[in-house]
Parts: sequence; structure tokens; C-alpha cells
Amino acid sequence: MRRKLKVKLMISTLVESYHALIDFEYEKYKRTGNLSDAKFTEDEAIKILSKVSSNPKAILEELIKRGFVIGLGDSYRTLHFDVAYRAANIRIQYETARYPLEAKVILDDEPLPEWEDHNFEELKDIVNDDSVYSALAYALYAEGYNGLGGGDIRGFSDFQWSSIKTILNGKKKAFVLSAPTSSGKTYAFLIPLLIEIIKGKISGKSSRALLIYPRKSLERDQLNKLISILYRVNEFLRNFLKIDDAITVGIDDGETPRTRDATSGEHYRGVTCPRSGCKDSPLEYSVTSKGVRVRCKRCGYNYDWILGTREQIWSRKPDILITNVWTLDWRLPSKAIQHDYKLYDGVEYIVMDEAHAYQSLLGGNVRYLLKRLKNSTNTEPKVVLASATLPNPNKFARELLDLDERDIAVISTENVGRRKKKVLYLVMGIHPKKSWETATYELALLLGTVSHFRNIQSVIFIDSIKSINRIYYSHLKVAVEMYNEPKDHLSKDIASNPDDPYAFWVYGNGKINSNTPKEIFNKIQIHHAGVESREAIEKEFARGRYGVLLATSTLELGVDYPNVGIIMNVGVPFRSESLPQRVGRAGRNPERTLNTILAIILVRNTPLEMYYIFRPEELIHGFKNAEIPISWRNIAVKRYHALSMLLDEIGREGGSTYILSEDGQPENLKSFILEILEKSQNRDVLEKIEGTILEHERAEDIIKGIFEDIAKLSKSFEEIRGYKLLGSEINEVLWDLTEYLWTLKEFAEKNEIKIFLDKINEIKNLLEKYGVKVNGI
Repeated sequence: MRRKLKVKLMISTLVESYHALIDFEYEKYKRTGNLSDAKFTEDEAIKILSKVSSNPKAILEELIKRGFVIGLGDSYRTLHFDVAYRAANIRIQYETARYPLEAKVILDDEPLPEWEDHNFEELKDIVNDDSVYSALAYALYAEGYNGLGGGDIRGFSDFQWSSIKTILNGKKKAFVLSAPTSSGKTYAFLIPLLIEIIKGKISGKSSRALLIYPRKSLERDQLNKLISILYRVNEFLRNFLKIDDAITVGIDDGETPRTRDATSGEHYRGVTCPRSGCKDSPLEYSVTSKGVRVRCKRCGYNYDWILGTREQIWSRKPDILITNVWTLDWRLPSKAIQHDYKLYDGVEYIVMDEAHAYQSLLGGNVRYLLKRLKNSTNTEPKVVLASATLPNPNKFARELLDLDERDIAVISTENVGRRKKKVLYLVMGIHPKKSWETATYELALLLGTVSHFRNIQSVIFIDSIKSINRIYYSHLKVAVEMYNEPKDHLSKDIASNPDDPYAFWVYGNGKINSNTPKEIFNKIQIHHAGVESREAIEKEFARGRYGVLLATSTLELGVDYPNVGIIMNVGVPFRSESLPQRVGRAGRNPERTLNTILAIILVRNTPLEMYYIFRPEELIHGFKNAEIPISWRNIAVKRYHALSMLLDEIGREGGSTYILSEDGQPENLKSFILEILEKSQNRDVLEKIEGTILEHERAEDIIKGIFEDIAKLSKSFEEIRGYKLLGSEINEVLWDLTEYLWTLKEFAEKNEIKIFLDKINEIKNLLEKYGVKVNGI
């Protein structure tokens, strides 16, 4: 305990010292506007650090040893400022023009929460149940339960404490957790859910929660953490309370296999075994005569409380179900889900993490999707929204959830704690005559070098899969394999001065050899929706196998990688809140990153983007004043959900909707439409749709309009089908004509009948004029 406390105090001192050095460099930069001036001598460092520690020289030596301070001969520079300096002067060859035309630096302090505002043991007073508290302590508390078990929580911030108490109080219909990234929002909503679910296991009354995430990478990240917690909770329930009814969990989305499709040995969602001695051992599917299980590959432990297939999830209805809005929209109209399995029965909590993602048309759809979902729960579920980038949380919740202000509790934080996260923004505009893609691949090599030698990871966000693939395969891969880049940057013979921005060798500490360029490239990888192995890449990135990821928005939300200290964004994101979300992925671990972030923003040469070179503060802080629109009045959105709700009602009453394969197949489209039309005449159903979706519009008119459109569409399909049949007949005629011309040509050539050959060529040219290719004639 004392040793842990001593290490924690030392890390805290290092963080404060490093931040003090960065502040000093920034003041120097502001005086001249030159990044090259952002450095310090040993005497200056000792003077600065003496305000933080009684042994400033030892602190400086420790920072140098850990790779956070770079030696430049007779001066030093912090790692983050040094990377910014070399990035702002990136160039493809020595002594050529740099690619950035302009570069500006802005330094921000982001407050971090104080985890010691409330001791973990204070939970006893609000849980008011020794068994429930003991289970939580065994699973989450750093001290464990009577010295057994144990998690990684010592205490809670004021924000977390207020969130836990307010949610458990339950006097509101909805709760909005609005706090910056790294504020511990996950525990703030998860602990109240666990308390209610554990109480249900003890009393025999089930309580269920639905967790909705906007990204599959976030689903996987949260599932991994949740399984580690549930393993310890279930162990306590079984061993100490003698309760065999374990808390079950499942993830239902497009990647969840059916039982018949599960394969033994296939990894389960990139999740690793939480048991002692099995660190990083993957969980996998095991298919036997007893059914499908999820088990640990190494120790063989069967996780029977993890429901791994669709049928298991639908039939057993897990206590905690993870999904996304697209899967929900596909499930709700299904007879199998609504009537046969009643999947969403008994859900008492709905959590929407990263809720700001549900805006514009998507937000309008989610508003009505949640209304339809509540109709399927047979409860009055509480809704929890969590986000770091909601400029007006109350207004957002009112529009997304269609609730009155008095039914919503907003828990926010000013985060006025002493601890800070230091964010160094480097905003660069690319020269009009230079390629931003070339600059990006050169910067990727710089960040790869930093990762290779200094163990600081980077994520480069590019909002285009094509651009990512082109930069990685056509630029990076070719540069390394054909030209052994970045060999020139690593050569002291080319750039001998350590303060020369072209020199990357300063990060190497003499560990550079002929294989280094390829080793650097091997630590760079891509991540987007089209990468099949992205689960494995996420896992290897978390382990440190990769140092730089070129990613789309797939890694924008919620995922936690402790070694990430540098974020680069290529271009200006479409949404203003995307930038703080991306920057928020970094600087989380005080020991590995010293709570410091370098955020590089590469502005491309377009009028819209170049504007932010002159107004960088608007780019960095613009989200704070931005409105988040929710298009719930859009008539197309209402029409869609009116029809969907009609199908929901048919499915709930046992009528076939043919949404999933389990619902069967219709005999023909016409009979299915007639069946829906018949249901649409039911006045009770129409009134329910009007009250839930349409409000002022008449459901009968809306439904009638929808089916008129369907009728037009059916007519169009018949016309298309007719054209297709005509096209097939024409193709047959052309094929016969080609065969005939072939035969005629052979006969003419054999008998040397020139007039026939000329006519054949005339016919061929005429056909080709109208786009018909007659090959070989």
C-alpha cells in the first residue's frame, strides 16, 4: 500500500513537473512565434522544477530517462513540443521546402477529476445493503472485500458520486451525464445499474439494462471491461452468497452469429479472459453436443453467463444487453423478437453512451425508435444519456427523449480539481503546391519513429477509407520497401544537428540500424470499417504491438488506449464535436503519457479549411457553442416510424412481419401488403401510432400515403421487370446474330467471297456504333 502511494506521488510530481516545462516552452514560443525557440537549458529546467520538487535535478533526470525530455546538445525540449517542432517543419528531402505553409500552437489545460473526493466505502450508506455492497467491493474496490478480490477503484469524483446517487434516487425519467472525456462516466452509470441488478439476484426479482453504443469498436471495448467486472461479481454471488443465478451479458448486433454458424475456436469479440494467470488469453466459441459456449482458450473456463449467439440472447434475455440503434430498428418489427422471445421485456434502464452522436436525421430517428422500444419493455425504463460534448444537455435531452424539463436530471461537472491534462494543439496549413497526402505519410513516419523509440502511441484520423488505403499502401508501403524511408531522417551524416527538424535520430538513443525503417513501418497499421481484422488490430494496439493507427471515426468515441499521447486529425471534421472527442482518446494514463497530449490538426488547402488557420480557437472550442440539431419534425422520419410501429404491433400480436428469417417468408408481396393494410384499419392501433409518433398528424392519412407510394413502387418494379425481360430477349437475338455472323465469316473467308466480308464488317461497325461489342469478328 505504502509503495503504491509512493509511486503515485512520484508520478504526480513528474506530471506536474513536465507540465511546468511545457508552460515555460509555450511562453518562449509566444514571445517569438518560432517553435525552434521552445526549449530550455539545464539551469532553466532546475529553476522551473525547484518550484515543484525539492530535488529538481533528479526529476529532470527521471524525465530524460523515461524519454519525455529530448537532449539537443546544450539545451533540452519536452517530447511533445519537440514532435510539434519537427512536424511543423516536415519535408520529404533534406534542405527542401517544408510542406506546412503556416503553423500555430495553442496550449490548453483540461481539468481532470479528483478520484478521492469520495471514498469507495461511502457506497455503503447509499446502497444500504451489506450483501450488495460486499459484491461491489469484491468486484470494483482496490482493497477488495476483506482483502479478497478487488478492482481498480479507490474512490469517486464529485461528478461520479452525484451521478450514482441521482440515478439510484430514481425520481426522474431521464439522466444526462455531461462531463469532459476521462471523467469516469462509464462507472457513473454502470455502478447504479449493477446495484439494481445485484439486488434483483438476491431478492429473486430480475432487473435488466440495455446499453446502446454508436460504434462497434466501443461496444467491444466496453464489453471487455464489463466481463472483467461481472466475472468477479458472479464469483462473489456464487462463493459467498451461494447464488447460482449469475448476471448474464450478451451483445446483439450484425456480427452476433446464429447458433448454427458458431465455430469452435473462433474468438469472441476480441475479449480476453479476466481470470488470474490468463491475462490476454482470448475467449473463444466452443461448440459441443451440449451447445455453444464461450470459454477461455488457455484455462478452459466456461463462461456460461456470456450469451454468445443470437438464439441464446433472444431466448435467455441477458441481464445486461449491449446493442446499437441500427440493430434495434431491425429487431423491433420482428415477430420472433416481439412475440416469441419478448426480448426487451423487463428492461428498466436504457443507457445511451456518447449520446451526442444521435443528431440531425439520426437523432430524429432515435427519438421515435426509443418510443417504440419503450412500448416493447412492459416497464417504464429510465434513460441515461452520457456525453462529453453536449453544449446544452437539457435541451438535447428534451428533444431526443420528448420529455418535459422537470423529468430530466442533468449531472455535469466544472472539474475544478487541481489535476490537469495538458493539450498542445498544433494547427498546420499545407502549402498550396504541396500534397497533404505526402505530408501525412511523412508525419506518419515521424510518429512511428516516436512510438518505436519512446513508446508514445498515435492515432491519425482521416475521414476517408480511400485516402487511408492510398496513403498506407501507395505512399507509406512504397516509401519504406522501395526507398527504406525514413533512413535519411535517421542519418546523422545528413542532419548532424540534433535541433535540425529533419533529424528523427534524436529519438533513437543510438539504437538505430539498417532494419529500423522496416521496424517503424511494421508498427503502423490501418483501422476502418472495411478492415476485417480490426478487432485483432485494436487488441494489438492496446498491447503496444502497433504504435500508429490510421483510422476513420471508428476510434473516435469512448475507447481507452493508455499509451496514446499524440492525436493527428487530417482536415476539419464534419461535426464540431468530433475534434474534442478524438483528442480525448489521448493523455489518459498519467504514468505512460504524463497526462499530456499533442493534437496535430492538418488543414488542407481549401477555403473552408484554411479559414481555421486564422481562427484556430473556433476549430478547437467551437463545439461549446454549437447547436446539436435533432430532426424529429421531419415528415419522412415520422412516416418511416409510423410504418415501423405498425409492423411492431403486428409482430407483438403474433402476426408475421417477415423481418428476420425466423419470421418465415411471405407467399407473395401482395398478400403481405394486404395483411398490413388490414391492420392499418384498426382504430386502436392508429391512435397508438398517433400518440407515439405522429402527434398532430392523422395516422390513417400517413399510412394511406405510405401505401400509395408502395403501390407506385410496385408498378415501377413491374415496369423494370418488363424492361429486364425485353433486354433478355434482345440479348438472345444479338447472340444468335453473332453466331450467324461467325458462320458467315468462316464461309466467306474459306471461299474468298470479298463482298460477304465487306458486308459483315459493315454490320459489325453498325452494331458497335450503338454500343454492341461483337468480339473476334
